[in-house]
Amino acid sequence: MANRFNEWLNELSPGRMSLALAAFFAAGHGAYYVWGIRFDDTPLLWFWQYLDPQLLKGKLLESVFYMHSQPPLFNLFLGAVLKISGGDGRYIFQGVYLAAGLTLYLSLFWLQLKLGVSRGVAFAVSTAFLLSPSFVLYEHWLFYTFPVAALLTLSAFLFYETVTSKRAWAAVAFFATLFLVCGIRHVFHLAYYVVVAAALAVFCAGARKKVLLAAALPFAILFSFYAKNYALFGQFSASSWGGMYLWEMTGYFLSPDEREKLEADGKLSTVTSVPTFSDLGRYPATYADVGRLGGVDALTQVNKSTGPNNYNHLGYVAISREYLNDALGVLRYSPKAYLRGLLRAGFIYFRSSSDYASGVRFLDEAGNQSRISYVERFYDYFFYGKVPLGPSLTKALARFDLKCPPYAYLYLIIFLPLLAFYGLRLVLRRAAAAAAGLSPGQRLTVLYVCANAIYIALAGTAFNWAESNRMRFLSDPLYVALLGLFVQHFLVRNVRRSLGK
Repeated sequence: MANRFNEWLNELSPGRMSLALAAFFAAGHGAYYVWGIRFDDTPLLWFWQYLDPQLLKGKLLESVFYMHSQPPLFNLFLGAVLKISGGDGRYIFQGVYLAAGLTLYLSLFWLQLKLGVSRGVAFAVSTAFLLSPSFVLYEHWLFYTFPVAALLTLSAFLFYETVTSKRAWAAVAFFATLFLVCGIRHVFHLAYYVVVAAALAVFCAGARKKVLLAAALPFAILFSFYAKNYALFGQFSASSWGGMYLWEMTGYFLSPDEREKLEADGKLSTVTSVPTFSDLGRYPATYADVGRLGGVDALTQVNKSTGPNNYNHLGYVAISREYLNDALGVLRYSPKAYLRGLLRAGFIYFRSSSDYASGVRFLDEAGNQSRISYVERFYDYFFYGKVPLGPSLTKALARFDLKCPPYAYLYLIIFLPLLAFYGLRLVLRRAAAAAAGLSPGQRLTVLYVCANAIYIALAGTAFNWAESNRMRFLSDPLYVALLGLFVQHFLVRNVRRSLGK
């Protein structure tokens, strides 16, 4: 039956293949809908990263212009939907996210085919990812994680089209996609965009002018985001929260003795006595003064109209800067604290991306995670290798004050680094690439996939210990593409050899 199904897949034209994939996508989502999965738009009311919904509806352009806490594109999207829908954008949001899900699924499948993976293998690994709890939970949650994962996967497909066809449309589409990624998530810095653009220009020697022209306009707009923040807030960045994140990676992991010594030596400011991302009223009153920007609601509002604190208040620019100075002091005088933070972030990075809590079960706000707990357990144990740590290892981790759960995901710990190593081996060793039958364009695309996976791993663990596995979800489709390559080149080839084919 498997052979017949594979033959059927191979007989389909590209258009019919995409329609078949869309049908599988619809069937899987229909099953999850019957199971009770519903779109969760409650983050709009209280997430730190979002401006007040009333401002998004009534003063969208002004509020987004004066936004310093996040890159502007996702809040611009939220506000546009709220305006179009008249305030209740749930169904539009859900439609956009379902479109993003289908885009991710199709891009992942066709990316693997471009890399030489058979239709049967590409379908199997793509569909296993499509049906995973992580996929459906993030897809039904109004946060930027899932759209960015879809855009990154699409960018890998467009990268291949650019380096192989060297056509202008491919380069324009690639840089437009990359622009959206960088304009939504601050971790994809302007420097990231510049490095990718420069590398692609080098790779496309015969079409360098096309590549640079395609990259120019998105770069100019991205640069304007950073330049605006520098002119208004004195920071050449897309987010003002970097200092708070770095303090969480350093100051939160100081031992009592280390903290006492730094305080006695006057190395820590009074701000660090307050937990990061606290309400504005917990900080000294001087931070509430907004000066010449007092007429901008997005900067002066202490609380949103929905109740939660407004972390885009102008005071958080200075507050984060204080945390940054203290964090740099910890790096200088007590670097072991940062190493503890890295260990904790690394441990969390290798957890299932649906095992995401950070003190609140964000993915279960609408009850979605609870409804598919059996599926989640199946994936955890069968695909991710969830195992108990044992008392001795748990005690050893506790000695580092890591406060880790008493279990680990063995397959993720082993195979994610191996897949990245395998991909780099195909790129760096001509013999390995020749044995796998990879063309130069395929090798460059594998390099792009691996470089992004590694970049996300480093960025996700270097600056945020609590949510590094959520950050890893951005690269999960890229690892799935590498898994398809691995299965194709090793398992399928070895089976055929054993059968004498």
